[in-house]
Amino acid sequence: MARSRIVVNRQAVASFLRTPETRALIERKTRAVADAAAQASEARGQFRVDVDTGEQRVRGAVLGDYSTGDPEVSRRALLRALDAARAVE
Repeated sequence: MARSRIVVNRQAVASFLRTPETRALIERKTRAVADAAAQASEARGQFRVDVDTGEQRVRGAVLGDYSTGDPEVSRRALLRALDAARAVE
């Protein structure tokens, strides 16, 4: 039986990942996670959002809880908040 082969158009994917709409979507989702993490944090934390447009894609990150020195508190809050991005369009 013949196997199907998929060839990805990398230039098209890269251009899609750099569009302003994609950046806005990633920014909304990362902010939703940061807000949910702050609510879930035992210390009512201060999380930072970093959205970076690189050559090939836009990346978003929620950076740890700056209100506590305990990385476990930050990690637990971030894990609880991951579902918040699903609800944001």
